[in-house]
Order: sequence, then structure tokens, then C-alpha cells
Amino acid sequence: MTQWRPPMPTSRQDVWKRGLLVLCRILLWVSVLFGAYFLIPARTSSEGSGIPWLILQLAVFGVVVGVQVPAIIGAKHPILRAVESLAVLVPVYLLIFARIYMANSLSDPAGFSRTLDHTTALYFTVTIFATVGFGDIVAQSNSMRLLVTLQMLLNLVVLGLGIRLLTAAARRGVARRGGQIDLGERDRPLD
Repeated sequence: MTQWRPPMPTSRQDVWKRGLLVLCRILLWVSVLFGAYFLIPARTSSEGSGIPWLILQLAVFGVVVGVQVPAIIGAKHPILRAVESLAVLVPVYLLIFARIYMANSLSDPAGFSRTLDHTTALYFTVTIFATVGFGDIVAQSNSMRLLVTLQMLLNLVVLGLGIRLLTAAARRGVARRGGQIDLGERDRPLD
């Protein structure tokens, strides 16, 4: 039986390489997500309510988050994996709501103060997520007000619980590796 040894310290060059690789993967994923968002045609008004799609998409989002937690814990570099997961999951979440807002706007033009296209739906979603709410686009029907309210409440969950889960998973992953930080920092104890 061999004795476990902590990983060898990494050089700054290795840290930069890993960081750039993660950045490239994030950019690739975000590019694919935004490409799909802008290139897939919007649903027409004859296709019915978007609420079942919202529920399905949010359920899939929850499953993806649930899969990421053990993947982060078991990753060779859990902190980098957690950063990558968060950097991809937030755009996925925003694009889900942008797509639903756009589809509902096309189905019911009176639902918002103006008809939403891809860009304005994304803009509206981000202003709600960032709690800015400039007021230039406003939900006018009760169903859209309820949907925006749902997004605001889920924003708190995504930001609070999502970040907490991913951070805790990264800490567990680091602890699993014997307390070695994976970003090139040596002999630094965990918080």
C-alpha cells in the first residue's frame, strides 16, 4: 500500500495555462449558448403558453446544478471547476428567462410595454437579474408580472443557494485533496 502524498506545487506558468484553458472553455460554452439563443427561431403565437417550457427548462437547470456539485468535489482542480460552472450556469439561467419573455411577448404583445425581440428580451432579463429595472420595458399583464416576480425570487435562490452550493463543493473538493489549493498557492490552510 502506498502512502498518499500531496500534489506537487504548481508553477505560475501552470496556473496561467489552467486559467486560460478554463477561460477558453467558458467562452466556448457562452458563445454556443448565445449563438443558439440568437439563431434558433422564436416560437410563434399559435404555439400556446410558454409556462410549461419554463418549468421544464428550470427543472433541467436544477438537474445541471445538481450534477455540477459532485463533479466539482471530484475535480482535480475544484476551484477552477466551480468558477467555470458558475460562469456557464448564470448565462444559461438568464437565457432561459429571456427566451420565455420573448416567446410570451410574441404570443401576447400586450404583456409588455413593447414587443420583445432577442436583444430586448435579454436586456429586460438582465435588468431584472441585476435589480436595476430602468422602466423602459415593463411587464403590463398580470401573468407577465407574476413571471417577472418569479424570476426575481429565483434570482435570490440562484445567487444565494447556487453560489453557496458551488463554493461548498469547491471547499469539499479542496479538502478531499488534502487541503491543497489548486491555483498554485502552497501551504495555505482552508478557511
